[in-house]
Amino acid sequence: MHRFLVLFALTVACSQHTAPETEPVAEAPAVEEAHVGEEASEAQAKPALPTLPAEGWGEYGEAIAEGDVLPLATLLAAPQDYVDQTLVVEGKVTDVCQKAACWLVLEHEGQTIRVLMKDHGFAVAVDGTGGISQVYGTLKAVEIDPEFVEHLESESANVEAMPEKQAQGNTTYQLEAVGVRMTRAAG
Repeated sequence: MHRFLVLFALTVACSQHTAPETEPVAEAPAVEEAHVGEEASEAQAKPALPTLPAEGWGEYGEAIAEGDVLPLATLLAAPQDYVDQTLVVEGKVTDVCQKAACWLVLEHEGQTIRVLMKDHGFAVAVDGTGGISQVYGTLKAVEIDPEFVEHLESESANVEAMPEKQAQGNTTYQLEAVGVRMTRAAG
């Protein structure tokens, strides 16, 4: 209705101004209210989060080249040795962000590490918990921020697996991922 009133006002204003005969006055295209409403709804609609394929690997972000894969156990045994290195790490997924699928947690024998998708550049499979993941990214040592931990808790399906709660001291390790592969849990 608002668009109709604007078009009507423009028509009235234009009719009071006489255009030269060499320049024809073009009519404004008709706007359908229902169509405008549909476009607004689509723009506001949130895209669905990715889910894992029925079989095989789901791939998110940059492709992971075949090659050496660092077992998560090796990384967790001495994470300080890998800081600022780009690696491909494989481990079991124990939690995935339930709001935007922008992080996941890998676990090995009770030890965990958080994986953040670099710059929120892509989302991973929200249903990946229990499966195996390969992560291509850079290891970072980060100071634990209580507000950020609270934010992560609000998105978590498994708060007990939070690496920030397992940290010794005020530093934890995170993988900043540029590519992730995930597969469903066996069985």
